Amino acid sequence: MKTVRNAITILNAFSVEKPERGLADLSRAVGIDKVIVHRQLKTMKELDFVEQDPETRRYRLGPGVATLAAVRRAFIKPLDHAVEHLAAVHRATDETVHLAQLEGDLIVVTYARFSPQDLRVVLEVGEMIPAYCTAPGLLFLAHGGAPFRDRQLAGRLRPRAARTVTDRASIEALLPAIRDQGHVIVDQTYSDQAKGIAAPVFGAQGQIVAAATVLGPSFRLAGDREAEAIDLIKAAAARISRDQGYDPARPLDTTGKEEQHG
Repeated sequence: MKTVRNAITILNAFSVEKPERGLADLSRAVGIDKVIVHRQLKTMKELDFVEQDPETRRYRLGPGVATLAAVRRAFIKPLDHAVEHLAAVHRATDETVHLAQLEGDLIVVTYARFSPQDLRVVLEVGEMIPAYCTAPGLLFLAHGGAPFRDRQLAGRLRPRAARTVTDRASIEALLPAIRDQGHVIVDQTYSDQAKGIAAPVFGAQGQIVAAATVLGPSFRLAGDREAEAIDLIKAAAARISRDQGYDPARPLDTTGKEEQHG
């Protein structure tokens, strides 16, 4: 059992922020002796769960993980009634729409419908996205509790695009306004030339349970089209919230209780 635990611990050390890691780096990160880590990596490499760059000698997740992820994606389901409301936004905007939900501390895309236009922004169902530089992520940070923020903003936050904010204090300074305005706009913070506009979906207890988002090229989601997208995605998120049993007259849960992220 310890061998299995070590292997899973090593696999979990790879992340969106650190997709490639060297042997010594992995050993330090997981707190396992380098000899044992190397032995585990050798076995996982043979089974295609990791692969090694021939030049840098760094390791990354292999196609075996992608195969398991594909199986997992088959069971990922969006919130009830979310699809019908987001499909309406998709028809009205001709842009990509998606829903993101929390699985533990992971922000996972549970529904996506892509723009039919040649130039479009794409996020796949099952894709995990970081909190600090995406529209859904900032919503979860704004409406979530302090322990969740601490975990998401700990350590070095790496630049992802031209306008990524990587300073924790600057990110946290944005959160009160995001809560107050009921939506968030990110422009070239996760992907260059891409803009995301998201609104929170609340559950029956007033806790955030998902984020509904419109994604498109920055130049296209501008001016009147941006304003229209804001209105549409906020209305859709409000309808999904009501379907979840949320009462708009009830105060939002901003107590930061840990269980709201489960």
